[in-house]
Amino acid sequence: MNGTFFSHPMLKNEFTLAIIDKDTRDFWIEHGKRSRKIAEYFDKELGQQSVNNFWIPDGYKDNPIDKLSPRMRLIQSLDEIIKEPIDEKYTIEAFEGKLFGTGVESYTVGSHEFYDNYALTRNKLWTIDAGHFHPTEDIYDKFSAFLPFGKGLMLHVSRPVRWDSYYG
Repeated sequence: MNGTFFSHPMLKNEFTLAIIDKDTRDFWIEHGKRSRKIAEYFDKELGQQSVNNFWIPDGYKDNPIDKLSPRMRLIQSLDEIIKEPIDEKYTIEAFEGKLFGTGVESYTVGSHEFYDNYALTRNKLWTIDAGHFHPTEDIYDKFSAFLPFGKGLMLHVSRPVRWDSYYG
């Protein structure tokens, strides 16, 4: 399950959970909470455990002066989403970082480092997408570096390419 945090009119200037505007942020927090409930419902109906993966598009095309405040807002938003415990018999949760995306090439709020730390401190899975790293990086080294400390990994397999994009 992936609660889609993109391709929606409430995606404002490439931001969802880390946006300054509280009304927009609250919309996305509620969306995250509902995605957890939907995932749990599917899992109970199917009688098996599944993963609810969080991936958000927030970031900037250019480097901002303040890189900390959006990350602090993202932490607050995610913590609010996961505040209510969920039965891991049915649903486990993972958080997926990214290198960059179309329109947010210079600064990604939910970077790999951010979600690596978030997963560690919240006892959640860290999702590693092979396509979100530079093609010359050895992502397998990241597995052995994370696993002694973390709850576990979810691997999202996609081809590692370096995208070029035009936005504007």
